[in-house]
Amino acid sequence: MHIRASALAITAFMALVVATLAVWAEDKESPQTNSPPPLAARQEPIAWTSMRKPTAGTPLAQAAPAAVAPGPLGAYTVIAWNDLGMHCISPRFAEMCILPPFNNLHAVVIMRGASPQLITEGLTLKYALINNTKSAGKSDFWTYAQPLFGLPQKLPLGIGLTGNGLTGTMKLAVVNMTPQDYFEATGIPVLSIKDDKTCDAYQRASVTVLDATGKVIGTTIAVVPISDEMNCQKCHATGGVAAVGISTPTMEGNILTLHDLREGTKLMAKRPVLCGSCHADAALGTPGNANAKSMSYAMHNKHSTLAAASTPACYDCHPGAKTQCNRSVIAAMGPVSKIDPGCQNCHGDIKAMAAGLQAGRLPWAEEPKCLTCHPTTANDTYDTGTTLYRNAKGHGNGCITFAAGCIRYSRTTS
Repeated sequence: MHIRASALAITAFMALVVATLAVWAEDKESPQTNSPPPLAARQEPIAWTSMRKPTAGTPLAQAAPAAVAPGPLGAYTVIAWNDLGMHCISPRFAEMCILPPFNNLHAVVIMRGASPQLITEGLTLKYALINNTKSAGKSDFWTYAQPLFGLPQKLPLGIGLTGNGLTGTMKLAVVNMTPQDYFEATGIPVLSIKDDKTCDAYQRASVTVLDATGKVIGTTIAVVPISDEMNCQKCHATGGVAAVGISTPTMEGNILTLHDLREGTKLMAKRPVLCGSCHADAALGTPGNANAKSMSYAMHNKHSTLAAASTPACYDCHPGAKTQCNRSVIAAMGPVSKIDPGCQNCHGDIKAMAAGLQAGRLPWAEEPKCLTCHPTTANDTYDTGTTLYRNAKGHGNGCITFAAGCIRYSRTTS
């Protein structure tokens, strides 16, 4: 996967946030609109999107028809998918933030026929979270987003860091100033709490496609997974094995205090703290600083050096015994039990993860390859080179869209 320079990523991100807030402010003063602020025009995808979005899309010059002629319902297939199997967020933001609410939804529209074609023009794609229409009372993220991310003004409630809300219009994706053949809505601030206050890590979003006349020509529903089940409190809560002699009112305060004691920092005096501001984080696109290890390496290495009885398992940090984020139906990749997701089958244990990162593996961008278990045959190839499988095209010598979309479609239509 192509990775942009971190400094450029941060510059692009902050420019986008500033532009988005400016547009929102103008819209707020205008009586003509009540819609969420549009995503500001940009030449480069922001860092989070670039790390988690397909980068091998087909430029529009190679895509099919310039416009969609009104046709009967059923003449088109709509495929939508989230860019990750599970997006994690911090449970609270008053003191520290590892990851904010930030889901990316992708979609393609295919005109059926002997030679199916991807349609990109003359369309409007609307998305909406189902039974999750408001953010009030669900998270303190909007209270602390401004100091955490250095925003020029307070982020509007229910609006994410790219200007998208829980409903909106998807945009045609652009990579390196080149329009692609798929649509996206980035930075959707999804939370796992529905409007009825029940918790569901597998939220759903509807995608509705309208042609140039406003007629609905296709709909679909995609899972938008989100979980704050990080379980740091198992060790870092007051009285825990990682909070000996430390007793602040919160688990986050205990973590920051421990960091200050061991690393000589003064994080408690700087709350709220964005971990990625010091530790380079490929998921956020933050460059960090030269004196701190990357977020992925720091977390895996520090916890891999603990005594065996205190070494966390995958679900002690990743979502989790309730969320069950590894849901693979492939036997060798699937969970061993409800408390053992079996991640080590592909990734190795926590010591192997730390060693790989120390050796230079790029987190999020370089992952175990399908070719490890699936040999290439004359009729198929499982080797996607440096492109992550979910971002690759052509698997099966015929798929015209991304593997993530093909898998999602085949599972929902079989």
